[in-house]
Amino acid sequence: MGKHALVSLTFDDGLRCQFEHALPILNQYGFPATFFLIANQEPTHEAWWGHTNDWWKIDWREEDISTLKKAIQAGHEIGSHSVTHNLEKMPKQPQIEARRSKELIEAWVGTNVSSFSYPYYRSHAYLADAVKSAGYGQARGGGIPRSYGPRASYYSIPSDGSLERFNVDCRQISKSENVGTWVHPGYWHVLTFHGIGLDQDGWEPITVDQFAAQMAELAKQRDDGAVEVVTFEGGAGRLCGDSSQILSPPGALP
Repeated sequence: MGKHALVSLTFDDGLRCQFEHALPILNQYGFPATFFLIANQEPTHEAWWGHTNDWWKIDWREEDISTLKKAIQAGHEIGSHSVTHNLEKMPKQPQIEARRSKELIEAWVGTNVSSFSYPYYRSHAYLADAVKSAGYGQARGGGIPRSYGPRASYYSIPSDGSLERFNVDCRQISKSENVGTWVHPGYWHVLTFHGIGLDQDGWEPITVDQFAAQMAELAKQRDDGAVEVVTFEGGAGRLCGDSSQILSPPGALP
């Protein structure tokens, strides 16, 4: 392994804007990403919190499943983000949130789901054991820039013992980003996006133009040999020495 960096692009909540706006841009540059989806058939995300006319998400209709299967074929990873994503329900039914979401998503898309994303980043406090027993290979927590040290989302390559495979940290991407700071030689950096578009598209949105500019800059870094973009599963597998889990996108370093 050389001294180039690894970056994983992850997306939470299964928002429609991610597939409408972000996925074509990712495919344009050959970047594999991980989409953490909620395994219920409600049309909006967090309707219980008032989002009944916005924050539209995957609801597992036939067209959604077709889109997801095509994304998998293109090298993207599909992970689980619980069944309910409900602050009151999740602590009461950790096995349902972990195991049932895995079963449902695997049945819908026809492939193994090995990665889990803890809703609200810190729900690992009551979900981690259920996630482990459900058969996932790795899970992601994390934080946002204003309240969480960004260095926590970098992991040394190869693993220096700091990687907690079922509590990998990430960093929520903001509207104003210096993409160069994402790339640290010899480190794996895990990034997270929610809304891609406007306020009605999801939590902490960045515009399509901002996302496109970030990916264009990341592509330059990739083409210069500074960084390799991998799925979340691929990054976790790399640090734990399991090269069979690594996905190599077009243009990536060997």
